[in-house]
Amino acid sequence: MRISNTNTDLSPLFATNKTDSIFDSIDLGTYDSIKNGSYNKLLKNYYAEKKKIESEQVDKTSKEDKKTDTTNKTDTSKDTDKTGLSTLKKDADILKKSVDKLASDDLWKQTAGVTDKDKIVSAVKDFAENYNDVLSQASKVNNKDVSLDVGYMKDMTKTFSKVLDKVGISVGTDGKLSVDGDKLKNADDATLKNLFNGAATYGAQIADKANNISNDVIRNNSLYGNGGLITDSVAGLFDKGI
Repeated sequence: MRISNTNTDLSPLFATNKTDSIFDSIDLGTYDSIKNGSYNKLLKNYYAEKKKIESEQVDKTSKEDKKTDTTNKTDTSKDTDKTGLSTLKKDADILKKSVDKLASDDLWKQTAGVTDKDKIVSAVKDFAENYNDVLSQASKVNNKDVSLDVGYMKDMTKTFSKVLDKVGISVGTDGKLSVDGDKLKNADDATLKNLFNGAATYGAQIADKANNISNDVIRNNSLYGNGGLITDSVAGLFDKGI
C-alpha cells in the first residue's frame, strides 16, 4: 500500500518489542501523519481481512467486559475471551484485594482484648475461594509467565501447608484450599495473624504473585492483543483521527 506525499517511518507502529511504547517512539513527523490520516488508512487496510472475521467478536468483548463483574465472570468468559486472559486478570486482582484485606491492621484490631473472629473467618474464606479461582482459570491459559507465577504460589502454599492446616486451612492434592470454619474460629490469633499480616508472610507472597499474574496478562495482551488485532484503546485513537 502507498501513502501519498510522505516519507514517514512507520516502523514504530509495528514494533514487535513488547517493552517499547508506540507513543514514546512517535516523532513530530509521524504525529503529523497520524493527524492527517495516513496512519489511520494504513492500519485499516493492514487489518481489513482480520477485522472482517473478528470485528463483531471484538465489539462484543468490549461491551461485555464493561458489564462483567465477579458474579457473572464465569458465564461471560465463555463468549468474550477465548484465551481466558481477561478473566484471569480479574481473578488475580480480586485475589490480591482479599489478601490485602487479611493484611489490614483493622481486621486484627481487638475490642476488650478480643478480635472479631467472624470477620476474620469471612476474610479467610474469601481468600481461599479467590485463590482457587486463580488456579482454576490459570489452568485454562497457555502462558509460560502465568505458569511460573502460579507454580510459585502453589509451592509457597505447600511450604506453609502444616501451619495453614493448624489454623483450619487445608491444601488439597490439586493445590486448592478448603477452610474448616470451626477450626479457624478457634485458631490461635497470633498464628493466624502471622500468616497474613506483615511483610514476607505467606499472604504477602501470594499477593505479590497475584500482582505478577495480573501484569503477565497485561504484557501478553498488549498493543496488538493475542489475536493479532490492534487493541480497542489504540484503535479508538486512530478512528477519531487523534
